[in-house]
Amino acid sequence: MNVGNGRWVRFIPIMAVVLFLMAAPAWMDVSLISLMTKILIFGLLAMSLDIVFGYIGLWSFCHAALFGVAGYTHGILIQHFDLAPFWLAAPLSILAAAGVSALFAWIGLRMSGIYFLLVTLALGQLIFSIAFTWKELTGGSQGLINIPYPDIGIDFSPTSYYYFTLIIILISSFILHHLLKSPFGYSLQGIRENETRMITLGFNTWRHKFLAFVISGVFAGIAGILYVHYNGIIIPTGVDMASSGLIAVMVIIGGSGTLWGAMIGSGVVYILSYFVSLFTPERWPLILGACFVTAVMFARGGLFPQLCKLWNKVVSPGSKGISPVSEWVNDGSHED
Repeated sequence: MNVGNGRWVRFIPIMAVVLFLMAAPAWMDVSLISLMTKILIFGLLAMSLDIVFGYIGLWSFCHAALFGVAGYTHGILIQHFDLAPFWLAAPLSILAAAGVSALFAWIGLRMSGIYFLLVTLALGQLIFSIAFTWKELTGGSQGLINIPYPDIGIDFSPTSYYYFTLIIILISSFILHHLLKSPFGYSLQGIRENETRMITLGFNTWRHKFLAFVISGVFAGIAGILYVHYNGIIIPTGVDMASSGLIAVMVIIGGSGTLWGAMIGSGVVYILSYFVSLFTPERWPLILGACFVTAVMFARGGLFPQLCKLWNKVVSPGSKGISPVSEWVNDGSHED
């Protein structure tokens, strides 16, 4: 099948995935619907990290903490302040995540490279420590429990909450895609490739990185809110360094600098976790490590670019022209 350079072709895989996600609950049991919901939530969280790493080139190890700030704020507003209506509590929780991410960016962006990573790691551990020790507000090691489904006038079930999550994820993905394909998004890639040149061209690179980090924190916060309602509980171990490391693994497996690859990475990690837990849960770290090494060795740049190349071969075999799906892939991915 040779469709030339028809730009509409790039929408076929996206439409197929969306249709699959919409139809999936019809043949899935409750456990698989719950798994799909979790994949979507952590896929959005991984996408938020990809904004910072894939498009600026800065490793952040505090995104689980930003996720937790929104989740804890949301739970506290519901349980301690009786602010049950979702459309009131959610914006305040997102604002809290944005405020903390702005503070972290203001501190962390004074450094670069490995120092930025270490600073964000320390700041993330600070949030973990607060969640663990401030028992009166956060519940300490027990966390906040019995958080109900969102109060929006709907009697939620696992299936209806899956669709609620899917709608928010689709809207968030649409916003992020168009943001990163805007001049602002391309300027972030320019900063990643050669910040000195961007400064010479008149760009305020610090401001661009600051805004990108805050935007990243906002979407990490949205994921945190969705997770609190999905899980019904949030505990300190969900916002620690190990959780941030798992999100980074998702981004690398899926493909950094692609945005959509982060969602694929989330799917790989949690689908693998689901089936491994059925047979040999004690070997999960070993299997995850093997999967990560395999992806790095044989799918350089991540799984999403490899899938795009495969699709290009199907729709345009032997074509040397513009790839039908080239728009979905960041050509400046971290591939040696």
